[in-house]
Order: sequence, then C-alpha cells, then structure tokens
Amino acid sequence: MSLRTVAIVGRPNVGKSTLFNRIVGERRSVVHETAGVTRDRIAETTDWAGHPFILLDTGGIIPFGEADGQFDKLVTAVAQDAIAEADLVLFLVDGKVGPMAWDEAIARDLRRSGKPVILAVNKVEKPVEELTVHEFYSLGLGEPHGISSLHGLGVGDLLDEVVKEFPTHQVETPCDCRVAILGRPNVGKSSLLNILTGTENALVSEIPGTTRDSIHTDLKWHGKTIRLIDTAGLRRKARVQEAIEVFSNMRTVRSLEQCDIVVFVVDAEAGAVAQDAKIAGLIHDAGKGVVVVFNKWDLIGDKETNTHRAVWDKFTQSVPFLGYAPWFTGSALTRQRTGRVMEMVWEVHEQRRKRVPTAAFNTFLEKIVQIQQPRAHRGGLGKIYYGTQIEKEPPTFILSVNDPRFFARNYLRYINNQIREEFGFTGNRIFVKLKPH
Repeated sequence: MSLRTVAIVGRPNVGKSTLFNRIVGERRSVVHETAGVTRDRIAETTDWAGHPFILLDTGGIIPFGEADGQFDKLVTAVAQDAIAEADLVLFLVDGKVGPMAWDEAIARDLRRSGKPVILAVNKVEKPVEELTVHEFYSLGLGEPHGISSLHGLGVGDLLDEVVKEFPTHQVETPCDCRVAILGRPNVGKSSLLNILTGTENALVSEIPGTTRDSIHTDLKWHGKTIRLIDTAGLRRKARVQEAIEVFSNMRTVRSLEQCDIVVFVVDAEAGAVAQDAKIAGLIHDAGKGVVVVFNKWDLIGDKETNTHRAVWDKFTQSVPFLGYAPWFTGSALTRQRTGRVMEMVWEVHEQRRKRVPTAAFNTFLEKIVQIQQPRAHRGGLGKIYYGTQIEKEPPTFILSVNDPRFFARNYLRYINNQIREEFGFTGNRIFVKLKPH
C-alpha cells in the first residue's frame, strides 16, 4: 500500500516550515523570519506512532485575487498542486493575529477541494493565547488545534489526529538510485526535473535563483524507482547576499552528499565558467557518479558536425578532472535528447556497483607494470605486491606496496587510467589507495 501524503499549507509566514522541520526531526526546509522564504514544495518521509507518511511543505498561499507578483502566483499554484496530490491537508494559521481575510479565502478553497483538512493554530505558547484558538471555528473547518511549532507544544496531539485514520500497515517503495540535479542558477535544472517527472513539482522562471530548497521526487523508470533531487543553484560565495541563499547552498551540498549520481547541468550557450568548475570539484571530491548535460542547445546557432565535440573539449579545458563523465547536448525547452538522461544515469549507476574479482585485478596489475614500471621517486623505486577492490560506490582499490612515498602522482594517474580502460566504471571517479606491505 502506498504511503499517505500530508500537505502543510497556509498563508506566508505562519510557521509552516518550522512545523515541517519539527515533524521530520531535522532542518530540511529553509526557515527565516522573512515572509515567503519557502517557494518550492518540499517532501520528506516521516513516521508517527508507527504510521509512516509523506509530508509536504509548501510556499505560502496568496489568494489569486491578491497575488500581484510573479512568484506569488507561482508559489500559490505549486501549493494548490500539493493540495490536489495530498490525502490530508494540514492548514496552519497564526494564533497571534487571529483569523485574517486570506485565511478565510484559503479555507473556502479547502472546503471546495473535498480533501480532509485538519486546522492547526500556530504560535500558541501561553495559556492566555489558548483563548484565541476558538476564534478559528469561524473558518468552518472543524475543531482548531492550538500548537507551537517552535517549541513543540501540542504537536504530538496534532499528529495523533493526523494519523488517526491512516492504515497501520504501509510499505514505502524502496529507492534504487538517488539522483541530484546540480548546476549554477538558471541553467534549466527545474525544467529538466519537470520533464523527467511529467509534473510541475519545481518552480520554473527566467529569474535566477528561483529554487531555494531541494525537492525529492520518486520516478518509476523501467521498473526501477529513481529518486530525483532538484536543488537550488549553487552560487559563488561572493554573490550570496541573503542568509536564505546561504541556507540553500548548504542544502545543495547536502543533496550532493545524499545522492548516488549527479546530473550536472551546464549552460551550453554560456559554456563552463568558474562556478561550474567549483561545482564539478565538489562532485569529483565526493566521488559521485556524474552525467554532464549541456542544456539550452536550441540557443546555439550555426551548429556544425563538430560543434558538440568543441563544446565538450572547451568544457574539459576548464574542468579537466571530469573527463570520465558521459555527456550529451540537449534542450529542456524543446525536450531535445532529454530521454537520454535516465539511460545514462542508470548506466553510470550500474558501473558504480561493479566489483572486479581480486584474481583478475592482480593479473591486470602484472600486465600494466610490465608495460610501464614505476620510476625512482623520492629516493626509492616503488613496487606493487598485490591489489584488491575494497569498496563499490565509489569504486575504490587498495594496492599493497613497499612504500607509498616511492610512487609519483603521474604513475598513480597511469594506474587509474588503465583501470578505467580495462574495467570501465563509466561516469565514476576511481579511487586508488596505497598501503605499505
């Protein structure tokens, strides 16, 4: 049985993200005193009293008649999407200010939706404030539950009410591969996510920096469950002006840590810039599998037979350490070659899980040492006794040697390149470690 989905909704700045973080037990959503910080829908699987469920955090809903900005309308539309998807809606209001016109407008829409709704009155932290809870009966959504998201007061009782009608035996579909979509702001990451999932989970606009949080979406692909993570675009620290952007960068790095494979999106028209090299460095250092997508290929004029190769060659000049990545050009706008994304991701994932038998690896080592022996380095001549693969994901080999100091970096690079040529590991960094015999 699939997991039930609960969406937290409400007008801006009522504490939705604080409640989300309180329930899931970690600071996943961006929380800030600035209204309207949460722009995208955030999803997390959590559990209460033996009832697992998916919790959605959304941006603040602004009634369409009141919304006067591009982001207001986009955020409201995404939140309404979340309501349509949810099995139960947790409507959060602000107990310190009492019912407002926007609350009443949202309540009307929720009643029309026909979804089960639980009304939570937030910021009720003193006994005298509990009296204001009763004012929210006027919204016509049944009994209001007074809570404090910040301090956790009443949240347990609220969750008891949330899971009361949920079935007790639920099994979450396992995830076969976790994929993070990374890149600079405004290179088309969210557009690519929307194409892959066939939904409008992420905000898409031409304004850089629209996505501030990471969004998790499970995708069924040829019988496999792929967890896609669209992330806030990484910016240079010098351009991070708001504290909110700092939080978003942290979450992007966390998404990188949690994923197996990265789809690294680069603007084909602009080419690789310094920030692309920094992002590539993070991917390489983390040892993640990687597929490079040169997006916005439709904007490149006067394309010739070798234009694709010229773009890749120019990229590897700026980012030489990602030369092992499979790549292709495409367009999220026209959907050109976007079907290749998951094919390449799964190829890299399978290569990542490959294990080389120890006997075959040592036969290989003998062969490559005969072709090119270590040269004298730091007063000694390196000798390899044997080797074995000690880890998958990422592929990691350890060589037993006489002294690690006697091996120059270029010889280790030679071994690394030969391993890749012999055994593959497409799209994955190969780690070669030395230990004294």
